[in-house]
Amino acid sequence: MKKSVRNAVLGLMLLSFTLPIGLSLTHSTAQSAAQTATQSATQTASWRETKCALYQQHRDETRATMPENTTSALFDDQETAFIASGCTQRSYVCPNSPGELDYANLMAVKLMNEGATGSFLPFACKETGK
Repeated sequence: MKKSVRNAVLGLMLLSFTLPIGLSLTHSTAQSAAQTATQSATQTASWRETKCALYQQHRDETRATMPENTTSALFDDQETAFIASGCTQRSYVCPNSPGELDYANLMAVKLMNEGATGSFLPFACKETGK
């Protein structure tokens, strides 16, 4: 048998084995995508609650390792108001000292590693005087 004919026959044989597998995987992938979309719609309502719980968890863990008075009373009050709102209130927790900025940066990294976006975080300062 010539080499080109043999290669064509082998190619067709290979295709006959892989085509059913590929179709099965495509069907399975479509089903999986539909299930994921349904789960995502169900979970969306609680995603903010989950992020808020994660925020509180990381806050407690991080603050437990910080020296006392690293953050000011104003900073603490602003952050507490954010959490008390269920993390839904657009709060401005403004880091004014190096310790507060370090804390805000660490919390941002921790929350982003959990899947939260930067827009979820309360760390921002209001512009005044303009």
